[in-house]
Amino acid sequence: MSAHAAVSPAPSLAERFAFWWLLLVVVQQAQRVFLIGAAALRDVPSPAVLGLTLVTGLRADLVTASFGMLAALAVALVVAAPVTLRGRSRARAALVRTLGVAAAVLTVAYVAVLTIDMGYYLYSGQRLDAVFMEYVTDLLGQGRHGEVAGSQVGAQTAAELSEVGTWAVRVLSYAALMTAAIVGWRLVFRRGLAGALAARPRATALALPLAVAVGAWGVHPGGPDSVQSAPIASSTYYALAQSPIWIVKMAVETSGKRAVIPPAVQAAMPEARAIPLAREILAPGARFVSPRYPLVHVEEPRLSPLARRPNVLVLFLEALDRRFVGRTIAGRRVTPFLDAIVADSVSFEHFHANGAQTFHGLFASLCSSLPRQGTAATKARYANDYLCLPTLLTRGGYRTRMVIGQNRDRSHSRLGLFMARNGLEELIDEAAFPRSAPRMGLGVADGALLDRVRTEIDALRGGGRPYFLAALTTGTHHPFAVPTTHPDVAALRAEPDRYVAALRYLDLELERFFTGLRRDGALRDTVVLLLGDHGRHERVGRTDLENEAGHFTVPLAVWLDPSLRAPSIYRPRVVSGVASQLDLTPTILGLAGLTPRLSSFAGRDVSCALAADCLPERAVYLSEVYDNGAGIADGEGFWFYGFASRSLEHADLALRTPPRRWPAGDPAAAARVERILALYVTANALIEQNTLWSWREFGERL
Repeated sequence: MSAHAAVSPAPSLAERFAFWWLLLVVVQQAQRVFLIGAAALRDVPSPAVLGLTLVTGLRADLVTASFGMLAALAVALVVAAPVTLRGRSRARAALVRTLGVAAAVLTVAYVAVLTIDMGYYLYSGQRLDAVFMEYVTDLLGQGRHGEVAGSQVGAQTAAELSEVGTWAVRVLSYAALMTAAIVGWRLVFRRGLAGALAARPRATALALPLAVAVGAWGVHPGGPDSVQSAPIASSTYYALAQSPIWIVKMAVETSGKRAVIPPAVQAAMPEARAIPLAREILAPGARFVSPRYPLVHVEEPRLSPLARRPNVLVLFLEALDRRFVGRTIAGRRVTPFLDAIVADSVSFEHFHANGAQTFHGLFASLCSSLPRQGTAATKARYANDYLCLPTLLTRGGYRTRMVIGQNRDRSHSRLGLFMARNGLEELIDEAAFPRSAPRMGLGVADGALLDRVRTEIDALRGGGRPYFLAALTTGTHHPFAVPTTHPDVAALRAEPDRYVAALRYLDLELERFFTGLRRDGALRDTVVLLLGDHGRHERVGRTDLENEAGHFTVPLAVWLDPSLRAPSIYRPRVVSGVASQLDLTPTILGLAGLTPRLSSFAGRDVSCALAADCLPERAVYLSEVYDNGAGIADGEGFWFYGFASRSLEHADLALRTPPRRWPAGDPAAAARVERILALYVTANALIEQNTLWSWREFGERL
């Protein structure tokens, strides 16, 4: 054999691209397998969940590998372009070499990110997020000023590095797996795939671009975001199916969605003035412990008033507006069951949603945090640090689940990512329902949704631990598509407002649901909270102000099973004070005896109201979405301030009297405007700066 014949031909552009493209997939899958092995030590997945996690993760890896290699190819084309003047063959050779170098650099970067993500996950249980990036920023910033040694960041880093034995085993195991994956792929490619690509250059030239395009699109009609729509109920394995490389995509995605505080508002209410005012409004007399996280304050844990730790069932009823509860329309009672359950509950006459859309309401309810203007924090800032109810209940021994009738990432809501980061063990969405389940309007019909909630209750009751279970209905959302088999629903469909027929259907399904649970004793030791996620979106009021206030007029009923009742702790009645969704998390934690020593909560524990009139005078924040402004509700009514009009509007809490308006400069309006602006600036600034809460700073102090 001649020396010339022994030399292997140089790889083609297609061969080199395919090698590095699939190598990026291999290293990402190897890291995922390693993390799954670590997670399985504490939470063993079923074969179905494991398979779906790996398949979904493979699709995520194809997306990141495809876009990464397309970027490398673009760099190679730019670098090799000048060589075209020296001939096509030289240009082609330069392109192949440059692509190899660019792809190698890209692979090193990917492996570095994957390795950091591995370490962060083993330490915190989270994938790479904004919190980690802040940690790095703090470390670098303090390093430049020589302040690391005495800082909290330095102490934390030193403590981690001191665990040499533990980390050495982890790192060596990870390195061995990653090395085996890379070497194995190189052998497979050289001995098989490279020859097949070289033998069929025309087929390769057609098939490879198509394969890369399909991979970049996530091998799914829904595109790359379909990975975040994956029907993996377990939050642990849902998170492991995602790609840490998307931290860059997340930064780009959220950068254009900042809740910009209007310059006029900033001038009228600078942050340095807003924070002290917000502290006094939200937690008067509290001891605040951090200038960087200005709402973190000392709580006063007290014993639960209940004899034992309760199960908690929270039903968020879509757009449940208290103005429509208890009404008779066209001779038919619209909510007879809700009326009865409210009569047997502690209900709040002046309860309010804090946001005008579902995800603002969920954020306020589950994290007791002021909603931001515009896109909800659950979507726009889901990678921030928050102190939320599911996390604290999970740490307290609760099982935590949520059932929704839509896909978790409908309209790119990022609910799955947010809930996985904030303690929810399982999020059961539309994909978990059988194909035979009726689907109408936004998703699964409310009757089928409540049937699945019942299934979850039965399973959780057999687990020997208290549980938290939340659900979100959809039927009372436009287009109000519900079954019309009941004569009341059919008759109310003739009404111009289709909401009332949908509300009647929901009431019937709630009655069926509760009747079965109570008949079977399935609500023993259970606290049930029924509330609206927000009020009506449709214009049903007589004035613009009434329509605006209607976004927030939701009911709350707190019902205790008789097994938990005692005259000294529970007295069904109507509570007259002002309360809001911000109070849900502190109240549930108070009933469970799990109030943390520190919190960032903007609400208060109102469990004392189960037996006595105890609510203090206060104002609750109302975050607008549809109008450029904000508001508050207090004992004297609704107050909305428009940033463009620079005027304050007022109506009573019952929305019976005609609204009044004052210019912002009017002394009669000044105090309310100041409060509204202080809460608005605080809400938006702290979310944007990720300074609501820090597990790194305060986690060990809970």
